[in-house]
Amino acid sequence: MSDPSPLKPPPGARIQTPIRNTVRALLIHQNRVLLLRKRWPDGSERFSLPGGGQEVGEALHETLLRECFEEIGAQVEIVGLAHVANSYRLRDAKESLYRQHVEFIFRCKLPGAYQPTTGNQPDKYQVGVEWVGLHRLDEIELRPGGLKRVIRGAALGNMQIYLPAL
Repeated sequence: MSDPSPLKPPPGARIQTPIRNTVRALLIHQNRVLLLRKRWPDGSERFSLPGGGQEVGEALHETLLRECFEEIGAQVEIVGLAHVANSYRLRDAKESLYRQHVEFIFRCKLPGAYQPTTGNQPDKYQVGVEWVGLHRLDEIELRPGGLKRVIRGAALGNMQIYLPAL
């Protein structure tokens, strides 16, 4: 399956406005990363970092705290900005319509006793929350695809804050 977040949309594609700011929580503990498990109507499964879109009037850290509480049922502690990237997501294949996202990925910590649980307002296709071993990243569908590189870099402590695209 191709990654829906290309470096640039194909020639002739239309780009929906406005640009969407999204935040993600990068939670790594004991060589595992906390991910949302999502199941699409066609039965396929994908994983993603907790987080979501910034709402009007919210600061990025407020968006991250809200999204984490909604999706993983926990108040995270934000450690700092780990990565910023640009991505394009296909919105309508028939119309060749894409939406540009600026992804802000923050290193975060969870309360010591946290057990993976779905929050009170999960994502539309979210079916679970789980710790996934870093050694299993190549076995799963993680979106956007460039996140595997970001997660590994963060785990090793050697990553760039900004890359042109995920």
